[in-house]
Amino acid sequence: MTTASPAEPATPAGATPAATPANTASAASPAPPGNTTTPAPPATEATEATPATPATPATPAIILAGGRGSRLDGAAKPLLEIDGRTLLDRAVAAVAGCDPIIVVGPQAPVNGVVVWTRETPEFGGPVAGIAAGLAASTAASTSSSTDTSTSTSTSTSTEVYVLAADLPNAEEAVALLRQHPPLASGEDGICLTDESGRMQWLIGRYRTDALRAAVSALPDSGRDASIRSLLAGLAITSLSAGDLATDVDTWDDLERARATTQARASAGNPRSSALDEETT
Repeated sequence: MTTASPAEPATPAGATPAATPANTASAASPAPPGNTTTPAPPATEATEATPATPATPATPAIILAGGRGSRLDGAAKPLLEIDGRTLLDRAVAAVAGCDPIIVVGPQAPVNGVVVWTRETPEFGGPVAGIAAGLAASTAASTSSSTDTSTSTSTSTSTEVYVLAADLPNAEEAVALLRQHPPLASGEDGICLTDESGRMQWLIGRYRTDALRAAVSALPDSGRDASIRSLLAGLAITSLSAGDLATDVDTWDDLERARATTQARASAGNPRSSALDEETT
């Protein structure tokens, strides 16, 4: 068996590397007359390391998972499974890379690192959930920025993803949002539209300041307010997503989603053509 040679000890950062010893003659074998030893080359001064470029701020994501599931006989909608994965896991996977990922709703098993919070009052509606998510995102960013050992950004992102936890095609839907370039001046957000052309406000990417201002303009922190009332004054661009924007509100919706997912898997899980369309 070949034994690996021990690694040489690393030179501490900022320290001057030790000079290489001169090639002197061995004590057991004196150098022949007339031969001289080669002097050691001068030690090279260590150069200062180039400071790392600060990371760009990660975009936060708010996942709304606090509904009552009234049309599902009170079932916990985010925990319903399609092809062995819960709707909540699909939503979290869809916004992978966002930081922080805020889940507004009762704590539940989930694959991924998330920050949990609740709307005030509980079951206060999606706008109250967005308000709670924005507050939790600010708190998480502030905490991260004061901890240099875990901080990955130096400022707050100007955008935020908002996603419902009842989307069978959450990953494909968010992929469409990711294709859109950063929001332009005068553009407050983008959201997907379904097959009927209806705006799906809870599959969107919004300018954080605009969303905060809209929330603060509503009474009771948005309690029982409609999404339409929250976003009515904002400039929102729509992206056609077809059935990728389908959600699950009833048992029939769930069965259709399961059948569609299984059919796609049987056909080799082809990517929806919507992902290849122009989205800007």
